[in-house]
Amino acid sequence: MSEIEVLEEDLRIGSRILEWEIGDIWGHVGVRLPKNDGVAVKLFRTPDDGDKDNWIVHFDRSRKKLFGAGGVPGEAAIYTEIFKARPDVDSVVHTHAPMCITLSMANKQIDTMHIQSKQYAGGVPIFPKPIFIIDSAEGAELAETMGQAVAVVIRGHGIVTVGKTIKEACINALYLERTAKMQAIANMLGFEKAEEEFMQEMKQSVEKLRNRVGKKRGPGDNYALEWKYYKRKVEKGEFWSRGWV
Repeated sequence: MSEIEVLEEDLRIGSRILEWEIGDIWGHVGVRLPKNDGVAVKLFRTPDDGDKDNWIVHFDRSRKKLFGAGGVPGEAAIYTEIFKARPDVDSVVHTHAPMCITLSMANKQIDTMHIQSKQYAGGVPIFPKPIFIIDSAEGAELAETMGQAVAVVIRGHGIVTVGKTIKEACINALYLERTAKMQAIANMLGFEKAEEEFMQEMKQSVEKLRNRVGKKRGPGDNYALEWKYYKRKVEKGEFWSRGWV
């Protein structure tokens, strides 16, 4: 398989994982094309519910279609402007995660509260405008709000997550919604924010485990095991429990 074919296969896998895990049919996942020659995006489904596994479109940095099925997504500026602002990022996910949206309406930032949420330390930024991200100015404003974070919540709309790889951006989205659900329940029980001692103990324990296992993660290696687990299920055509979705 060529490099682009490998990326497109990961787009298909990632879109199926998030379509099922989050329960959203209108999201999409994208990747920077090799040599920064544009963007490839996979919609979770086609508007007419046709052959969704082939619904991948390529477009350039001005959002002009290069080739592929269907048209350029209406919110293509999410990808072009974040890629412009974040050279460290090669993949972006946009989806409409219900509990993330719920917390945004209460102006509550999603923050670290368990091991798999350490990447949200300091609080995930909230983009305050409940809008579609349609043009370059809106995309640039969203990217500015995100800054160097791994995610941003668009108030009343959805989430955007990023990663060095497709697997990293997708699993960041999966864990963001899970963390939002946990946080919403914990907030009702009196939890406000993890204390600094908690954060330090968590960080030290993660490093201790990595040293014990003896593996050093390279760029883009985050969530490799989670990705493999879900990928196998998708390839086998298996469904899994959405738990408390």
